[in-house]
Amino acid sequence: MDDPLHKHGRFFDVWSNWYRLTPFGLELRRIQRLALERLRAVPGQRVLDLGCGPGDGAAWLRRRGIDAIGLDYSDGMLEKARRDAQLSGRLTRGDAGRLPFKDGAFDKLICTNSFHHYPDHTRALFEMRRVLKPGGLMLLVDPRQDHLFGRLAIELVEEKVFGLKEVRIYGLQKWRELLREAGFSSATAQSGAVWQPIAWGEVFIEATA
Repeated sequence: MDDPLHKHGRFFDVWSNWYRLTPFGLELRRIQRLALERLRAVPGQRVLDLGCGPGDGAAWLRRRGIDAIGLDYSDGMLEKARRDAQLSGRLTRGDAGRLPFKDGAFDKLICTNSFHHYPDHTRALFEMRRVLKPGGLMLLVDPRQDHLFGRLAIELVEEKVFGLKEVRIYGLQKWRELLREAGFSSATAQSGAVWQPIAWGEVFIEATA
């Protein structure tokens, strides 16, 4: 049986070749920018960009004097990210379910549109909380199950067309339950703005460790 982690990694290896070139990829980058602004990171803070892809978010943070580190499982995505000199020595390959960092290593963590690909969501959320300092902020964005866009994009396209049957997305209420179970001290889960169709189909989570 094919390991889901490796299978999804190969999917992103291929996608890395055209991620920045498609209208959908451009929209995902725009949503990532919205999330980065909500993160409110400031110089002197250490931030983990989890599922960093080609490094756009981590590079955006580093240009603002923030100590950002990017982690992704896809070699293809990391290869693209390494082309940015700002990210030299700041990228690592790893699994969200086994983050290679000490407890409380980061002030903040951002994860945009990659969570539904992680094989073990419960373990990933525990790991994300673990590597945050007490009071640290996680900003997570992912498609939501209680919206037509989320179901079409993930449950139809990724699951049925691309064969990624392991992908899972959740509605707003389920997200609140998952965050409580993972031990976050407080959390909000809200949809994006209704006048931004793709963002409206996503959940924007702010959770405090």
